[in-house]
Amino acid sequence: MNIDNLIQSFTELEKLKTVERGLNVGRRKESSAEHSWSCLLIADLVIDYTNEPLDRLKVFEYLLYHDVVEVYAGDAKFNNPEEMKLKREKEEKALLKIESFISNRDRFKKIMSEYENRNTREAEFAKAIDCLDSCVRNLNDEGATKNDGFTENLIRSKYLPHVSKFDITLQLFEALMEKLVELDKV
Repeated sequence: MNIDNLIQSFTELEKLKTVERGLNVGRRKESSAEHSWSCLLIADLVIDYTNEPLDRLKVFEYLLYHDVVEVYAGDAKFNNPEEMKLKREKEEKALLKIESFISNRDRFKKIMSEYENRNTREAEFAKAIDCLDSCVRNLNDEGATKNDGFTENLIRSKYLPHVSKFDITLQLFEALMEKLVELDKV
């Protein structure tokens, strides 16, 4: 165990709290760390409604780490084509930087690879939850409107391939979309 390495891991990854995302929480932007926490909460509430046994800890690991690359890469909004063009390259560089110092390197690399490649049902579930969280945040963002560029068609094309892999996440997605349309947010 290397104390300095652990401290570097804590202090670097804690910076996720400062990464702003596109939607608001009250009068400020949501942070990527808040998004990760919200994903964990939603996953914990929803996982018992899946029609198959999923390893809760694996789901939690994927969601805990899924956006840590944003510490260095920033958040890319999928309604911004310029940001999306650079997303993969920026995130790959960020991943290599994190791998250079993170104290649990092998486990971290495995978690990130499984999540990004959707190698497990838990990774697929975690991605579906990630999509649902953005819909919930949009629903709760009092200032969000369809003029923000997040149209129903864009959201459906981006999220439907992921949320449709589980009956419960698809049902939740459709209910959230119905509310977003009703409130004129998409």
